[in-house]
Amino acid sequence: MSNKISMFDDRYYIEINEARWSMAEGVLDRLKGIERCFDVGCGPGWFSERLAARGLNVWGVDGRPELAEAAASRVPEATFSALDITDQSVDLGGKQADLVFCFGLLYHLENPFAAIRNLFRMTEKYLFVETQVAPGKGNDLIIISEGRNHTQGLHFHAIVPSRNALLKMFYVAGFSSVHRYVGTVDHSDFVDSSERLHRREIFMVTKNVEFSDESFVHEPDPTTPKIDYSI
Repeated sequence: MSNKISMFDDRYYIEINEARWSMAEGVLDRLKGIERCFDVGCGPGWFSERLAARGLNVWGVDGRPELAEAAASRVPEATFSALDITDQSVDLGGKQADLVFCFGLLYHLENPFAAIRNLFRMTEKYLFVETQVAPGKGNDLIIISEGRNHTQGLHFHAIVPSRNALLKMFYVAGFSSVHRYVGTVDHSDFVDSSERLHRREIFMVTKNVEFSDESFVHEPDPTTPKIDYSI
């Protein structure tokens, strides 16, 4: 395995993935009618392997061809493609999945809004998202620089929205409802402390399907300002 890909086996990535999956597995156990799954931002296939083990028909996509190839070797029963999820002209072949699984991706992207529009196209029922959010209660965005390695985004700069800004993106893209996870995840990135606010949040975003789970709260469509440049 190349050094670029083996970075995903570092202790930090394994620990946070195990914490993410421990939470996700319980949620997935309670979802009904799930057969087809997109794993968007699949990396070398860590989550794809576990999703396929649940009996799901998995198609993983990643912006880096070498990671999609590594995932295909790791999970031969799934299908993998190299795809830039921010590209609005990308041909998805009309494919949709009952579940779109998107963990640890949006905060690596230069254009998360464009990605969410494509995620809407891919989703038939549920979009399950884990991401970092910018601090603040407004409709804020921050631009960040990333390390130049293959665990980061394609362009090494990203725009990270606040919770409200992210919620607005989901609703504007066309999703029916957004639900935020309020349960526990056993990792410091999800926990407030005296030193810092938690950085990560989890959402179940729905498309024309009902969702009710005591571990989630419904988030309404936020109000955003309207600017009239004609006056």
